Amino acid sequence: MEIDKTEALLKKFGYQFQRKNNELIIKMAFAQRVIVEFSEPDKIVIKDKLVGWNFLTGLIEMSIKNAILYNFIGAIIITFLFMFLNLKYSGLNMVFLFLAFMVWVLLWTMFYLIKAENLKRILIQWNE
Repeated sequence: MEIDKTEALLKKFGYQFQRKNNELIIKMAFAQRVIVEFSEPDKIVIKDKLVGWNFLTGLIEMSIKNAILYNFIGAIIITFLFMFLNLKYSGLNMVFLFLAFMVWVLLWTMFYLIKAENLKRILIQWNE
């Protein structure tokens, strides 16, 4: 995989990217970035990142893998909170709010994972 070849193909297909030394930072929709590091000639590292104002982590910058862990821990906390509120206020039904939160997290997680993995696959195919 060559950085110049990859850069030319990204320009050809209209991707927005930034080159910093031996890495390309590809900007994707909804505050997602894919970082391709060409620091070692035999090994190319492709990473993903969610930057501020994304639908999965809010303002916190992290990788998609860490965002899944972050949301899993958040779901556990919200589950216990909703269970406590449901026991304390038995007339209050929080199931729909909880399900809406879980659907939101699952949909955005799937979206970001599919977009990142698809771009990684395209980059690998271009440089074979």
